Amino acid sequence: MNIYASDVFLVSFNSAKITEIALASSLMFLILLAISINAKRLSVYIINSILLSGFIISNVYSLNILSLTILGISFFINLSFSKIFINDYSKLFQLKKNSKNKKKKMNDSQVKKEKLLDDLQTAVMWLSKNKVGSLITFEREVSLDNFIKSGTIINCPFTAEIVETIFYEGTRLHDGAIVIRDDIIIAAAVYYQPTKRAVVGKFGARHRAALGISEVSDSITVIVSEETGRISIAHSGLLDNVKIDEFRKMISKLLM
Repeated sequence: MNIYASDVFLVSFNSAKITEIALASSLMFLILLAISINAKRLSVYIINSILLSGFIISNVYSLNILSLTILGISFFINLSFSKIFINDYSKLFQLKKNSKNKKKKMNDSQVKKEKLLDDLQTAVMWLSKNKVGSLITFEREVSLDNFIKSGTIINCPFTAEIVETIFYEGTRLHDGAIVIRDDIIIAAAVYYQPTKRAVVGKFGARHRAALGISEVSDSITVIVSEETGRISIAHSGLLDNVKIDEFRKMISKLLM
């Protein structure tokens, strides 16, 4: 009776092992067939997914031979096509790095613009309060190099203190306009051809000059009246009067 039970156990054991070996052999054949047909990136990822599933199942059912076979195939495949994974990871890393750099540049650019607006608002409020006549022109897409030649090149950072000093009456550069490119004052004492259009209202030479440059370029020019301290903005051939408490919002919209 015991001999019979032992024979049944051996037969069952051998059958299980034969089945396991057959599954492992079939899996190897299918994987090698897939590699020989198409060894592109997608097939490698699909094969790895199949191997992972097979490895989990073989461990659940204690199919040791199949588990070892899967590990061997997985090692062979990933070693053979390691260049694909290295390239993919390199591209992914580079993409993340470029994204971070782009975001950092955008943040830096936004910080510079906000500082420029802060300094501009401070300067314009001081100029308006003290009735200091001024023209502050922001160059955009259309170059103002031909007009800059008429002034004095200074190439200095835009700050409220520098702007206030330039336009303070008695300084050599107070007459004319300053031209800003990005956040740099390129030149001071720059002169423009005044508009030839009839202008409704009481406007002086500064306002007519600001309108003139806005008609031949896409520049934005802030004007502070010497007589009244009134603030105006010239753009696209138009002249808008602006209240002090609305200046930041309006100039931000135009410049941004």
